[in-house]
Amino acid sequence: MILTIDLSNSHLTMGGVVEGRVMFSCDLTTVKFRTPDEYCVLMGLMLERHQVDCRKLEGCILSSVVPELTLTVRRAAEMLTGLAPMVVGPGVKTGLNIRLDDPSELGSDFVAASLAAQARYPLPVATVAMDTAMGIGVTDATGSYIGGVIAPGVMISTSALSSRASLLHNVVPQAPGHIICKSTDESMRSGIIYGAAAMLDGLLTGIDEELGQPVTVVATGVWAEAVIPHCRRQGIHLDKDLIHEGLWLIWKRNQRKK
Repeated sequence: MILTIDLSNSHLTMGGVVEGRVMFSCDLTTVKFRTPDEYCVLMGLMLERHQVDCRKLEGCILSSVVPELTLTVRRAAEMLTGLAPMVVGPGVKTGLNIRLDDPSELGSDFVAASLAAQARYPLPVATVAMDTAMGIGVTDATGSYIGGVIAPGVMISTSALSSRASLLHNVVPQAPGHIICKSTDESMRSGIIYGAAAMLDGLLTGIDEELGQPVTVVATGVWAEAVIPHCRRQGIHLDKDLIHEGLWLIWKRNQRKK
């Protein structure tokens, strides 16, 4: 089993992958002032819950878009497993053809999502990661990563409304069941969830038009299940394990390289 770790601004997600199959996944809240010891204990408890013997893990790979926490989580994983985690970045072979002005700008989560999506779904494909931000990555018909979109996510929208508007407060982002609402609380929830769905619909339509053909759409991330059912776009695939599958592919390719 390979331990895959995806560190984002709001969640640390761990997966246990055996020959490309995700056997389990679990989430922790990302807290920037936690120590390696604290992360080690919390990660250990989550693995214990899934009856994982850390001593029997074959490898560990980490994707991080939180640079100030990368070393902390890397140390925690090493303490927990006794393995030196592979950190996706310079020097790690991915096999992805990245056609950007500066390929080094591409986040490792986008790389992992693109690799997993093109291994499992028809090309061209757009991967939608719904976490703190909503990130869309586009892989063309040749398997090349050609660019993407980054937009405010559900939590950014919720935080912005409550912190910047005096008469608005924090709400739990859940669909109220109707767009036109009769209370402030429901009106905010309508705007956050249905607004995210409408924005995604519009962006995907624009991507189709720029490519000259419809793309396969695969959505992942902690907010995907809350938003995707309200999109008018049909046929969006929900794949909560997409990034873990991609990280396993990266780990495997680098073992062959060795």
